[in-house]
Amino acid sequence: MCHEYSMNSLTTQFFDVAIVGAGPAGSAAALAAAQHGARVLLVDRAEFPRTKVCGSCLAESGVETLRNLHAAGVLTNAIPLRSVHVSCGDRHSKIARTAGVSIGREELDAALLNEVRNAGVTVALATRARMQQDRVLTLAGVELHGAVRARTTIIADGLSGNTLDDLTEFSWRIAQRSFMGFGAIVPARSVACLSHEIRMRVSTHGYIGAVELPSGEIDIAAAVDPQALRMASGVSQCALQMLGEDTLDRAALVAARWRGTPLLTRRRARVAANGVLVVGDAAGYVEPFTGEGMTWALVTGALAGTLAATHPSPHRVWPQLYNARMRWPRLRCVLFAKTLRAPRLVRTVLCLSDMLPTPFAFLTHTVGRMSTAQQRYRRWAL
Repeated sequence: MCHEYSMNSLTTQFFDVAIVGAGPAGSAAALAAAQHGARVLLVDRAEFPRTKVCGSCLAESGVETLRNLHAAGVLTNAIPLRSVHVSCGDRHSKIARTAGVSIGREELDAALLNEVRNAGVTVALATRARMQQDRVLTLAGVELHGAVRARTTIIADGLSGNTLDDLTEFSWRIAQRSFMGFGAIVPARSVACLSHEIRMRVSTHGYIGAVELPSGEIDIAAAVDPQALRMASGVSQCALQMLGEDTLDRAALVAARWRGTPLLTRRRARVAANGVLVVGDAAGYVEPFTGEGMTWALVTGALAGTLAATHPSPHRVWPQLYNARMRWPRLRCVLFAKTLRAPRLVRTVLCLSDMLPTPFAFLTHTVGRMSTAQQRYRRWAL
């Protein structure tokens, strides 16, 4: 239970579960924990709405997770995805995709945060958090500041979060030759991207994807060799080069507000310690096949929130549960990423997909799905 709770107080406050980061992972954790009777605090350093570099696609497991959290209403305006169109040089292939949706990240974050507030979670935005060695969470914000103690603190502050910087056991392990990410939201019809379709182009230095959002705008997200990005005359020029003939409105892309990410492929040295669980991008990231990133965030967030609210020692169970859920999706994304870095191999794969469409359609259908073994392990662990 929460004791000595008061906003704008410098006294130490106590919660069952404290969560840092109000993106999909943190909001899913907050919803799950609150629905299991925990008193929950959710903080984020940003004001909302906020813009994030994101592919804006959600795979099947992400949609299922929202249903299980009784939050499927956040996807009311989402666009069902029906195909993946991949291009590399003069080779093109369109592969059927039977599940998943596109939704703007701003829209998803705001809708989830509304669900979180309705669940009775205490929310403090524009609040910076830092975890101390003694597991006290120090907060600095307009609405909430001072010290917080929780039975379990869930860290969901993303790739660039610094909540755990003072805890060396959670240091990052960044992959050699990791790509960087960048993205922007551009006006409708700026890029050749049909509704219900993920559009992806593979080039020598990286790959770029586009998807239509419910607003009609186009979300563009890319992963690129940092050296190539530095050599380009700007992010917009790099995007134009990668999009090639898919560009329909050059001026709109030049004028877009492009944002970047740190090096993408990385993992924490550990994802749990006494009193601390790490979820979503804050736990690890692989240059994902579109739809995996937000899905991983929702799935791991919901699992961690449930565990924190129901298990006497969640940090002892979380590493095994996290690895059981993420091992295959992470491996699959590593294989996708390695393939996408080899344009010649991609062209060969595209030729094969035209000749043998059924196996490739099955492969895209498995993206974002939870295996039967993973489902059994989740039920056993929780």
